Amino acid sequence: MSITLEKSGKEKYNQRNNPNTEAHSVDVLTEGREYWWNEDFLELTARRLNFSECRNVADIGCGTGTMSFALAPHFSSDAVVYGIDAERLHIRKAIQRARKDDSGRAFKFVEGDAADIPFDDGMMDLSFCQTLLIHVEEPVRVLNEMKRITRDDGWILALEPNNLVTSLMFDNYRQTEFSVPELMRIVEVRLRCENGKRKLGLGFNSLGDAVPDLFQQVGLRDIRVWISDKALSCIPPYDTREKRVRVSQLIEWLESGTGGFDYDTNYRYFKAGGGNKSDFNAYWANWMIHKEELLRDLKAQRFISAGGSLMYIVAGRVERS
Repeated sequence: MSITLEKSGKEKYNQRNNPNTEAHSVDVLTEGREYWWNEDFLELTARRLNFSECRNVADIGCGTGTMSFALAPHFSSDAVVYGIDAERLHIRKAIQRARKDDSGRAFKFVEGDAADIPFDDGMMDLSFCQTLLIHVEEPVRVLNEMKRITRDDGWILALEPNNLVTSLMFDNYRQTEFSVPELMRIVEVRLRCENGKRKLGLGFNSLGDAVPDLFQQVGLRDIRVWISDKALSCIPPYDTREKRVRVSQLIEWLESGTGGFDYDTNYRYFKAGGGNKSDFNAYWANWMIHKEELLRDLKAQRFISAGGSLMYIVAGRVERS
């Protein structure tokens, strides 16, 4: 095992590298991500795409390296996994974790920009990203960079969600007795927030559905699509590490107003999406009532949820001829 921390010469710094600002996604890059995937599903994906033949692999927007380490055992025994992220804090955490990795693979983590990847043309057998494209203003530019660094006949892999679907999911049977106007108001808020985030140049949170189209736009071939079989369920009693981590994380987000639950950020997106403050405040007042009920149920181990989600796995081959 070897690990490297580098600062790329092609690096594009922005305000996120300012030590006085909080790193992007710091509140969601937590232990909970360790439970996003079923291991047998990752094994199946590895067989489908011949990961065992991959010796040079790039994790674009790697964060703290969660997927680099999850997939590493499936790559060639002499593989080198390269991770890049714009956040110095995330890269340093990935380095710390790499020191404890026992997969036998080597890791090289680089601070850099996904729209200007600091790797040579055709260097990688596989380039992948997870929940990256939903956060970038120009996903086609990022995919073209991933294509550039990947060899002919190599794979590009994107793991991206549709986050809007949860607006129409229910945690329990009682919620199925819903008011259509109330549910429509919730959906409208979610739609305006998603639309506003995109208008602000911060990406589209439900991009997963459109990834095959984006792959086709950048000229990838043999495009394949799967859906993760993982449900992020929370069913009492909370008697496993996975359940306890999920519940603790949700309680922390709700109590601290992080993890996407803060007023200012959501109102900013809602306003940019064409909404007005009075409508948002009415929605937020109802949300605060629901939040207190949710916290009580979580702490009393009464909260139950099937944990439905929609995560796409999209693969496409590079063809340069």
